[in-house]
Amino acid sequence: MVFSTHALGVPLLWMGVDLFFVISGYLITGILLRLKERRSIDGAYWKPFYLRRVRRIIPPYVGFLIVLSLVFTVPWAHLWYWYLFFGANFALALGKVNVAAMAPLWSLAVEEQFYFIWPWIVLLCDKQTLRRVACAVVVVSPILRGVFTPIFTTHFPIYCLTIFRADTLAIGAFIAIAETEDVHWIERRRNTALGCVVGALVLFGLCSMFASFRTGANSVLFNSVGYSLSVILFGSILVYTLGLRQGVLHSILTARPVRYLGLISYTFYLYHVAALLKVEQHVHSTILAAALALAVTIAIAMISWHFLESPILKMRETRGMLKPLPTKA
Repeated sequence: MVFSTHALGVPLLWMGVDLFFVISGYLITGILLRLKERRSIDGAYWKPFYLRRVRRIIPPYVGFLIVLSLVFTVPWAHLWYWYLFFGANFALALGKVNVAAMAPLWSLAVEEQFYFIWPWIVLLCDKQTLRRVACAVVVVSPILRGVFTPIFTTHFPIYCLTIFRADTLAIGAFIAIAETEDVHWIERRRNTALGCVVGALVLFGLCSMFASFRTGANSVLFNSVGYSLSVILFGSILVYTLGLRQGVLHSILTARPVRYLGLISYTFYLYHVAALLKVEQHVHSTILAAALALAVTIAIAMISWHFLESPILKMRETRGMLKPLPTKA
């Protein structure tokens, strides 16, 4: 979705990042809840979680920054601290991104900031309180976006700062909490979720009739309502798809090529803008450039997965190292 927006200018598919946040909130919260339950047995909570995150996130991230430095002229002296401390979203919000290929890193920064705060909340709160916290974030986020919109001259702070986009992660977290409390919750909510998907799409279409209902408009209407419709849409899609057990859509989503694309999607996302920029320097046909950049990005992601990421993730516990956690992530 995001690649289609950047390569072909397809409108609205930038919301693929929102879908990523919703899924991440769901997966990470599920992992944390299982670690919390296991903590009473072996006392482990922080170490398994952060070691797993470090091994999953850091190697491709460092690899990307190295490749980026070799291929592009990156003024590290003026911006290294944003990327060393996972503050790329602040760099984008402040207009400090000097190399366009680095722009996708803002969403990774949001993820990392989420990882620093949410584990504490999960550990300290019971499930009922967690549900209330998640619901409160979903309600408060659009209010904050609406209140702060007049302060900013561009849409980027609202678009990429964690405090304004936390509802995407929170809705995924809410679904994970509800599922752990009631194994039949997803099944019972499937039809309702499908109705919410349709409703969100209809409202999005109706609101799109207003010129101010655009990401770049930086309007109170879009910032408060538009992003929230995205939260409802993808949260509902997640509930509906989790409840699938058969059918065409289930077959597509569980097909081996689609699952493999999921495995390499993190690195694909890191490199896709860099590949597009380089290909477009030599190819002036939009369609051909998109096709070549897609092939190049997939090839890079495959190489990274098989020779860097997968070997690190498969490392067994030796002298205190973490055994891979048997989870969906």
